[in-house]
Amino acid sequence: MNRLTKRIYPTCCLLLLPLIAAAQPLTLETAEQIALQKDLSLQAYSEQSLALQEEATFAAQLPDPQLILASANMPVDTWDIDQEPMTQLKLGVRQQFPAGDTRALRQEKMFAQSDQVLAERADAALRLRQQIRQHWLNLAGWSHSRQLLQDYRPVFEQLVDVTLSFYSTGRKHQQDYLRAKLLLGQLDNRLLAADKQVAEERAWLSRWLGDRAYTELDSRWPTHWHAPTAGPVSTEHPRFQASDYRVRQQTAQLDLAGERYKPNWGVELSYARREADDMVGDRLPDFFSAAITVDLPLFTADRQDRQYRAEKHRLEALRVGRADLLGEMNTALVRGLTRVRELQRSLTLYREQLLSLGEQQAEAALQAYRSDAADFADVMQSTSVRLELELDYQQTQQRYYQSLAEVYYLLPDHAPGGEEI
Repeated sequence: MNRLTKRIYPTCCLLLLPLIAAAQPLTLETAEQIALQKDLSLQAYSEQSLALQEEATFAAQLPDPQLILASANMPVDTWDIDQEPMTQLKLGVRQQFPAGDTRALRQEKMFAQSDQVLAERADAALRLRQQIRQHWLNLAGWSHSRQLLQDYRPVFEQLVDVTLSFYSTGRKHQQDYLRAKLLLGQLDNRLLAADKQVAEERAWLSRWLGDRAYTELDSRWPTHWHAPTAGPVSTEHPRFQASDYRVRQQTAQLDLAGERYKPNWGVELSYARREADDMVGDRLPDFFSAAITVDLPLFTADRQDRQYRAEKHRLEALRVGRADLLGEMNTALVRGLTRVRELQRSLTLYREQLLSLGEQQAEAALQAYRSDAADFADVMQSTSVRLELELDYQQTQQRYYQSLAEVYYLLPDHAPGGEEI
């Protein structure tokens, strides 16, 4: 390898890397990461959380102070500021202070809202991952079914050829040939339906994957998925966490209602200048004033008491809803795991008995038909049963992995695929 080749070779490798990556079938895990990175709703959740954090800092601040500029006791006959001894030019400042821990509680509530949005974002990411998996598995299921129908087409073509040969020699009736042609036509129609479903699933996936949804996809079943044995649903699940943060917000709101029993208060400081002179011609002294204002929450029966009780009822409603949500999620988990176990048993039955029996029956019926020991109806039925068993097996696998995807949503710590974005 000469010096020029040594220089060009690494550059060519780097240029070819994207082409090599593009030539690889797109996997489910890669599709999930692409969707999580491009989904705009997740970005919206992040921006909303940041906005609430900014508002939390704002909520903890004191109100803006008020500047007071005033002229007091002006004589209306001349409007001279030095005519009357009580005429003043006043400059002051006023500051209000919310009652008790109002500012800290407002900030606590806003931070809880921000955390709720982040929890909802995490839950949305889990749901998005589940949605991608469901559509991907639908696509895989229809792709497998289409391939299976395509593999069986030569079998049905063979039936057409056999019946035509027997009919030509007078050994069988034309009805057998027509039945075989009908079966082949029905199979072709199912192929068209499978193509339609594959196209629809690719269209669904293109929402998140763009043009990559129409490239080669790895449609193999995710055999590394396994049913988790853990349970129940963790209280760290983002959906439950979002409900818990709503309870925390309402707890802060209840505490804020309690702070309304305490008075708001304010401070006012002012300096008043006088321009008038006294009896001997000296300028009168200026004034300095200080005042404190305090609210008097005396009549609380139909104000603070009512509001406090209302917030308390809202808090209890959220707590009940949170407990009900956890029960609902655990019920869904039990149902999902039960469905997974039943489908596992069904798949085992297919592998160990049904598929082999269907194959044996179809071969035996065809051999008997060739030997004039069976009717074509037996061949047609046994071949159709074998095909349906194969299709049912693929559909059962699809339902099994889709049920696992639902369980993985409820138990994200046991799910494959890495961390959420």
